[in-house]
Amino acid sequence: MPQLTAITRFPVKGLGPDPLTTVPLRAYQTLPMDRAYAIENGPSPFDDAAPGHVKKKHFLMLAGQAELARLICRYTEFDGRYTVSLDGSTSIAVTLDDADTHQPLFDCLQALVGDAIRGPLRLVHAPDQAMTDIPQPQISLINAASVRDLSTKVGQSLDPVRFRGNLLIDGLSPWEEFELVGQEVRIGGVKCRVESRIRRCAATSVHPGKGERDIDVPAALFEHYGHMDCGLYLTVLEDGEIALGDPFSLA
Repeated sequence: MPQLTAITRFPVKGLGPDPLTTVPLRAYQTLPMDRAYAIENGPSPFDDAAPGHVKKKHFLMLAGQAELARLICRYTEFDGRYTVSLDGSTSIAVTLDDADTHQPLFDCLQALVGDAIRGPLRLVHAPDQAMTDIPQPQISLINAASVRDLSTKVGQSLDPVRFRGNLLIDGLSPWEEFELVGQEVRIGGVKCRVESRIRRCAATSVHPGKGERDIDVPAALFEHYGHMDCGLYLTVLEDGEIALGDPFSLA
């Protein structure tokens, strides 16, 4: 039976993955702490008084600043600390909801991406809105077999992390996940609705860890399959906890 083989959140949009072994899901919400914060790259339309969805072009992001993939990032729930290290160097620790602690992180980012900084950096947060590429409160799922199939086509092993999905499942046939759009599925005991395929952008062309564009993934998808999609968006329909190894099936 297909099963859940990885759970990943990205507490700060554009920065590194934070792997989990288990996570509580809430109906009609995103994965907890996934893209909860974003780094404003100079002035943007983000309004602190009425925070909401803002287009990704206003933030630091892998599609624009590939070097961000070199950062190793971890978030700890109990104290809200977010640690970042560059190429294994000494970690920088900040508290995401304490602006007074953020400058060391901004200094690191300034040194890393240089001229890509358009103005003062600022961590922004919308309590009821994840800073994902879409305004809907959904989670993302990747089929490991589809990534392996694409890897075979391009002659290069592709790490599923480059697709920055929340959930990775294995046990389906390549691209079988696309047949699930519009259906309800279960991950462990949690029911979800499959909403749509995910159209991929230039962020997937960045090698995780190296911080450089090594292959044009959207172009490769189109060349070999006639589309630029990989992964699914899901809406969580009920509260529950999921864990690595949970079965994945139709509801």
